[in-house]
Amino acid sequence: MKHKQRRFLHKGNFISLIIPVLNEEKTLATIIDKCSTQSVVKQLVIVNDGSTDDTRRILNKISKKSSSRLIITILHHDNNLGKGAAIKTGLGKATGKYVMVQDADLEYSPDEIKHLYNKAEETESGIVFGTRSNHKKKGYLLAQLGNWYLNLMFNFLFGYHLTDSYTCYKLIPRTIWEKMKLRSNGFEIDAELIAKLGIWGYKITEIPISYFPRKYSEGKKIKWLDLFKATGAAIKVRLLGSSI
Repeated sequence: MKHKQRRFLHKGNFISLIIPVLNEEKTLATIIDKCSTQSVVKQLVIVNDGSTDDTRRILNKISKKSSSRLIITILHHDNNLGKGAAIKTGLGKATGKYVMVQDADLEYSPDEIKHLYNKAEETESGIVFGTRSNHKKKGYLLAQLGNWYLNLMFNFLFGYHLTDSYTCYKLIPRTIWEKMKLRSNGFEIDAELIAKLGIWGYKITEIPISYFPRKYSEGKKIKWLDLFKATGAAIKVRLLGSSI
């Protein structure tokens, strides 16, 4: 039965969603339900990155929802290895034409996914980022300043005109994901990804998306140290090339 489902998946230009999870028991079931209703999404690859809450039990229930229309693949890290490590683990199981990451919180609405998909089908590169730059709810001030700095850095180093480089919603063809051979294990994986796209000269298209930011007290995990790691990852690719 599983073999037949795989054959079905490979027939269409669908999206594989990688969902890294770390202690998201409060929002996990809701975000999975929302993702499952998206017609362009045919595969969910959920990577439990060493959660210590009730995540594993919730995922055991979710695994039973896998069907011929929606394949649900669940993977577990014994320890917390980082968001980048979870994404790389998920990439090894992704089968869609396109792959994108969906955070397990509720900051990004899966209802936007179809818009990224439609735009990707219109572009030559198939690379579409969802930008939060025009959204009224931009998150707390320090996060805005951090993203402004990262936009400036990527635009300067790689000739882009990005307005939201660290958006979670990055729709990219799976073949390009695989070509990048990403090495980063933390949040700096986004910086490595953008830098390698820039080195290879890929065009990135941005479209506006909705955004519902949460606070650190609600579980937001990215820290200021990640800003410095992102800078290092981008400069390393700029100086040494995409083979690192």
